[in-house]
Amino acid sequence: MSRATWSLAGLVGAALCAGGCRSFGPPRAATLAALRPMPLAAALQRDLAADGFGVTLELETPVLTGVFDAVGAVGDAGLRLQLFPDVGGKVLDMTIASDWRVIDAEAGGASYHAEAPLDAAAPHLALLLAALFGELVTPLDAARVRGERLERDGVCLELWPAAGAGSAEAVLGPDGAVVAYRIGLGVFTLTLVADGSFSGRRLAGRISP
Repeated sequence: MSRATWSLAGLVGAALCAGGCRSFGPPRAATLAALRPMPLAAALQRDLAADGFGVTLELETPVLTGVFDAVGAVGDAGLRLQLFPDVGGKVLDMTIASDWRVIDAEAGGASYHAEAPLDAAAPHLALLLAALFGELVTPLDAARVRGERLERDGVCLELWPAAGAGSAEAVLGPDGAVVAYRIGLGVFTLTLVADGSFSGRRLAGRISP
């Protein structure tokens, strides 16, 4: 059973806190050569390139809590993401333009529209999901790596964000695969780990194939 309360004020100022990397140096050739995607990201990208993906999305936020079927597909307008609860009609229908400059969404009978620079966009669940799914469905290659730093959790890479704004970092495991993302866009930041769970201030959830 899912429940939705569409009060955008619940997300205003809710900056989701996550630790980040500092003082990045140039990426090493060996790191770039060993770089591999997070398995969840690889699966979503493969499905999206075929006929689209369908995953289970668990959400706990101030504006929407429940378990949803999340369906994503690429069309002429860009990436479309829809959320469906177990009971009732669609709760979110959003589109991210292919150039990442526009996000449009319908949720709870209200419309949301954001244009670049997305870092200055009004807080909304659509903006948060765009940052999360955008990083997962965008291939990670050497061209996206801006810098590297060693930290307690392993090698941390500073990335050019998939959304073209905000921030993105990837923590690598010993084999070079991404084991965690740290993603920020607008007032939001969150941490996503390899099992599909993510968290931030006043937010938690999981993406399951």
